Amino acid sequence: MQLTTALEGFWLSKARSLSQNTVNDYNHSYGRFVRFLSGQHIEDIETVTPQHINAFLTWLDTDQGLAPKTILNHWIALSALWTWAEKELELPHIIRGRIVPPRVRRQQPEPYTKENVKRMIEACDQTDHWRTKPGVRTRRSTAKRDKAILFTLLDTGLRASELCDLRIEDYDKSIGKLIVRKGKGGKPRSVFLGYTARSALWRYLEDRQRRRKQDTGDSKLDKTEGLFTTASGRHLTRDNLLHMIQAVGRRADVAGATVHRWRHTFAINMLRNGCNPYALQELLGHSDMETVRLYLKIVDQDLRGAVASASPADQWRL
Repeated sequence: MQLTTALEGFWLSKARSLSQNTVNDYNHSYGRFVRFLSGQHIEDIETVTPQHINAFLTWLDTDQGLAPKTILNHWIALSALWTWAEKELELPHIIRGRIVPPRVRRQQPEPYTKENVKRMIEACDQTDHWRTKPGVRTRRSTAKRDKAILFTLLDTGLRASELCDLRIEDYDKSIGKLIVRKGKGGKPRSVFLGYTARSALWRYLEDRQRRRKQDTGDSKLDKTEGLFTTASGRHLTRDNLLHMIQAVGRRADVAGATVHRWRHTFAINMLRNGCNPYALQELLGHSDMETVRLYLKIVDQDLRGAVASASPADQWRL
């Protein structure tokens, strides 16, 4: 059976159970793999060997210069394909137990500081200085929306796709609850906003209703609309969100501003403020404690530093 035909069967069987982001990532990986094999005149899935898989992963590293995490994503996609083929086509699994997944060194998360966050919130208000008129800045039309997004990220640690997928009906304003209908692995969960974030979201939604009434005469927001939208009213995308975060970071002079750093900032500060690690695992939507343990190490370092500088016995010189 041709590999492309096998992929058709794989998608018919698996596409509904995968998130759109996973579908996009797998498609990208499979496209690269098919092109790589075609250069070696290999078309049938039965003729693919572990040696071909290893050669492909090596090619991604040496010829394409991809990062280890990206290469690991390709390995995961190919392993998923052969897991399906093992059951559906009765082919041996040529990856599991035979090809060691690329090792990715986990970097210690770098959260935003309180000053970083304050500057980024303030940077939502005005544009960059005009190139034609140095010193001149104007009020941004999406300022209320962008502040609401940043406060929501800070209070929930949502992934980019999770925030973009939120709809009006997913927000219970009476208690500040947001329902994530399809988190990583397809699992739903609930997260909660504090009063500052709820106030920012209230200002944004009220402003959105006011603008709509001016434009159409009807201020009602449909429950299926995105909770956060573009200026034209369309669902916010991950690219829209990333562009906004990067632009705010640039105006605030915060280097390396990304969406995921808000997730790190939420997690680490929740632990610093006394949150139960197991409750944090649920809020983050993790299936295990591995990542939470990484955050705990950072908080542990904070505590060691605090004792080193403020030990009563040392300070009293007993």
